Amino acid sequence: MKLFIHIWTTLEYFKLLNKWHLLSQWKKDREVANFFMENFPGELTVDVSPQYEVNFMGIREIKKKFWQDAFNKIEWIYYWSDNCEYLAAYKNEIEQAIEEFKIFNKNYPPHTVRTFTFVTPYVGDTMLAKLEESLEYLNNLKIKNPIEVVVNDFWVLRLLNKKYTNLKPIFWRLIHKILKTPLIDTFWYEAHPAWENIKNKTDQEKLKLREEIVKWQMKFYSSSEMSLDVYKNFLQKYKIERVALDFMEKRENLYDNSRFHGTWVDVYYPWALIFTGRLCDTSAIESPSRGMYATDDICPRTCNRYDVSYKIKTVWYNMIQRGNAWYRSELHLDYLQDDFVKNDNNRLVFAPFITV
Repeated sequence: MKLFIHIWTTLEYFKLLNKWHLLSQWKKDREVANFFMENFPGELTVDVSPQYEVNFMGIREIKKKFWQDAFNKIEWIYYWSDNCEYLAAYKNEIEQAIEEFKIFNKNYPPHTVRTFTFVTPYVGDTMLAKLEESLEYLNNLKIKNPIEVVVNDFWVLRLLNKKYTNLKPIFWRLIHKILKTPLIDTFWYEAHPAWENIKNKTDQEKLKLREEIVKWQMKFYSSSEMSLDVYKNFLQKYKIERVALDFMEKRENLYDNSRFHGTWVDVYYPWALIFTGRLCDTSAIESPSRGMYATDDICPRTCNRYDVSYKIKTVWYNMIQRGNAWYRSELHLDYLQDDFVKNDNNRLVFAPFITV
C-alpha cells in the first residue's frame, strides 16, 4: 500500500507543501503540529477545530501502521475538491498547480515519476464549462505518466470516455457507495428480532437470535457496490481500474482484496464523508439569506473560513459540517487487513484537513 496526499483547494497550500516540514526526515510530532497551527489559520473556527486533533492523531497512526518516515515516501498528489461544484478548479488554477507539482516532484523523495490526480466534484450546467476548460488543458498536457481524474459525476465520466481520452478515470467516494450514516453505529444494541420470532422464546434463545441479526448486519455494512455484478460490469465497460472507499473503523471485512476482483482501491483517511448536497448551510454563516437556497454562481467560498463541529457523547468520533457536506473522523488503521496493506496497488489517501 502506498501513501498519497490529498491537499486543499487553494494554491497557497500547494506552495506550503513544497516547504513542508511534514516531509522532512524524522520530524517529531510536536514540530508537525506546530507547523499546522502556524500555517493554516484559515482552518480555525471560534474554538480550535477538531480537525487539528484528528490531523495530529492521524499522522501518528500512519507512522504506527506503516513506517516512521512514511511522509518521506509520498507517491502521489491528489488535488482539488470532491464535494462541491463551486470549488471546481479553473484552468489558470490548474496550470499553476501543475507547476507547483513539478517543483514538489523534483525536490522530494522518492525521486520517481509521480502522477498528478485531479479531483472533481459532481457538477451542474453552471460549472461544467469551467471544468471542461481544466479537463481540456490536462488532456493535452505532455507529461510522462497519464493524469488521473477523480470522477464523482456520470457526466464527467462521459466526457473522459468520449472527449478527453488521455485522462484516466477513478471512481471516487460519492459515486462508489458504502453505508456510513452514523445511525448504523448503533447496530449492536438496537438489534431487535421481530415479535413473531421471539414469542414464547427463552432469554437465551432471544440473545442467540439477536447475535444472528448483528452478524448479518455487519456483513451488510461491510460491503460496497463492488459486490454487485452489474456494478463490476459497468466498471469493466468504462475501463475503470480503481475505486475509492472512505476508511471506516470496525469494518475490517470491507477491506478484503478478494471483494474487489482485481480492481484497485483507494482508502480515504481520516475524514469519511457522511453526505453532501447542493444546499450549503455554511454559506449562511455570513449571509443568512443563503441558508435555505442553493448556492449561486457567486459563491463566496465561506467554507474556506468556517467549519461547524458537533459534540456527540454517544459516539467515539468527531463530526464536522464543512461547506455543503458532513464528515466523521475515523482514525484506527488496525481495521485494515495485512494482505490489503501489502498490496502495492492499493493506496492510502491522507487528507490532512477536509479539502474545501
